[in-house]
Amino acid sequence: MRLLGYVALAGCGATMGVPLHAQQPPARLATFLQQRIGLDSARIASIERGDVIVKVLDTENKRDVAVFGIIALDVPREVYVARLQDFPSSLRAPTRPRFGIFQVPASAADVERASVARNDVGDLKDCHPGDCKIKIPATDMQRLHADIDWAAADPQGQLNAYLRRRLVEYVTDYRARGDSALVVYDDHGGVHASDAFAALLAQSPYVYQDIPSLRQYLAGYPHAQLDSAREVLFWAIDSTTGLKPILSVTHLVSYAPPELPGVYVVASKQIYANHYFEGVFDIAAIVDRAGGAGKPGIYLVLLRRFRFDDLPSGGILNIRGKVVGKLRDQMRVDLERQKTTSEKAHGS
Repeated sequence: MRLLGYVALAGCGATMGVPLHAQQPPARLATFLQQRIGLDSARIASIERGDVIVKVLDTENKRDVAVFGIIALDVPREVYVARLQDFPSSLRAPTRPRFGIFQVPASAADVERASVARNDVGDLKDCHPGDCKIKIPATDMQRLHADIDWAAADPQGQLNAYLRRRLVEYVTDYRARGDSALVVYDDHGGVHASDAFAALLAQSPYVYQDIPSLRQYLAGYPHAQLDSAREVLFWAIDSTTGLKPILSVTHLVSYAPPELPGVYVVASKQIYANHYFEGVFDIAAIVDRAGGAGKPGIYLVLLRRFRFDDLPSGGILNIRGKVVGKLRDQMRVDLERQKTTSEKAHGS
């Protein structure tokens, strides 16, 4: 029983003659939610009433966190997808004060609002391989020591210029070489971002089993092709209460996989983060459903996987428990916001 296999069959129910009951999700989706996610019948039935369901899933690696969520929206799939594809609008979020989209080719204009957090300035000055509070490669640590005038009254302006230049260089290199261009985090032990992403993808078997076209694209980028896909590379600064602001770079791809009629897929792959995350892989499935009074709607199904650089658990340093709680709560907030804004825009 595979996530998108069930979702696809659920989405195809109306065209295959399978009855869709207003009070519960389609049978195959309900079975998946019960047997693989562990939801009871009452929680599954609550999805059709507009409730958001969020659950933290077990992971093999204790530094990994996986969060699942689902909600029903009274919005047609084509309407929701059209809003998603408006990237300058859809990438906005209350926790994201700034972001920018990289054009082709990437240029300085794309990153003019990117900046180093003031609290990170001193940490960058003290960075050394194996001992740094910022996630960057050793080569950048060396260049920062050599290129920045740390005796200046305010070195932040120099750091901002360096950051913006490196972001453009990094995205340009990634577009040319794919995963082989991904950063090595030398703050603690030399972690390859490509290895972290590969590990998260390996724990997402539904991508391999149900959407081989997406797997081939992710593995073969930039040389692989994905027909009719819309994609974007963007940087963002995200702020969540209790955590440092995170500067990240993400590759997002969205398309209707030919393997899954009635489904639209959005996959997000982190290619850089300056705090906390060695890798992040999100996948969303937007699935056809029969909404209220027989009107078309969707199920929005999300699975987010994170690999942290360090997540001590238990005792006074139960960082894992706090972080997991924040990620679970953020999933709930995001799904509820999607329902409210989408249905309001559609007039549902």
